[in-house]
Amino acid sequence: MIIVDVYILNYLPNMEKITATIAWSSISIFSAPEYEKIIKEKDIEKMFKLARKMKLSSILDFPYYIISFKGVSRSFTHQWVRYRIAAHVQQSLRFTKIETKLENGDPWFVIPPKILMKDPEIIVDFIRNILEQGKTYNKLLKYGIPAEDARFALPIATKTHISSAMNAEELLHVIDQRTCFDAQWEIRNATYALMAGLYAISPRIFSTAGPYCISEKVCRGRAQGKCYKEAKILTEKMKSMGEEIRNEFDKADFGEFISVDMTDILGYRVSNRKKKKVEELLGFKIKLDYNVNLHIRKMY
Repeated sequence: MIIVDVYILNYLPNMEKITATIAWSSISIFSAPEYEKIIKEKDIEKMFKLARKMKLSSILDFPYYIISFKGVSRSFTHQWVRYRIAAHVQQSLRFTKIETKLENGDPWFVIPPKILMKDPEIIVDFIRNILEQGKTYNKLLKYGIPAEDARFALPIATKTHISSAMNAEELLHVIDQRTCFDAQWEIRNATYALMAGLYAISPRIFSTAGPYCISEKVCRGRAQGKCYKEAKILTEKMKSMGEEIRNEFDKADFGEFISVDMTDILGYRVSNRKKKKVEELLGFKIKLDYNVNLHIRKMY
């Protein structure tokens, strides 16, 4: 099974109040610790609306989040690490051997949903091609080729995992770009899931998060506004899910993960008939569904 897990591992508790307090203290006779005692809810909301509208980066640099993605392709991570106002740590293929056997039918590679939508014969051609690359990789290792060179035989579809630390300013930038329907599907779907989680934690900071057509009322994609309706619906769904997740926080213990299956919205399920046909052609079982899960650790 192809399972993409989006994790929010850590963040500052009460960060919205603290950040807004620091921001307002810059134009007050009171220092941040003093202002924290008198700040009101409406002041917190107003500050983040101002910060977003006026692009006050110094304020949005304060809240930070540690996130992780598991089960994504190396195509995803090649795009993700382009965000440089961040710290990234990714699984190393120099020191990690990729297991290219289909353990329990779970592929060690990502199959794009657009391929899964095609006829079984096309899906099988893709899988066989990937498996051949896996065989080449293993042969090179057996020949004594170091892993740092054998990895050149692996496809960009190879599953990997990556963790990042980003501040709110950079995450809002990521969401602006990657929730646009011009963005590549894998990073787009993962970013929508991430947006739901961030909105659950920090609703004031991420209240205006979404693609440029929603956050700035400007289309920066090639579709020139044709996907606006679909993007708006999906953005609203993520915000609604974020609210539901926030309600679950009261029931969770500190440090516990709250998990949400988002496959029906952001993933893809293959019909049983097609699965059976693919398995007949391959001669073995393989799990084809593309699943997306969101996990948020409670830190307050």
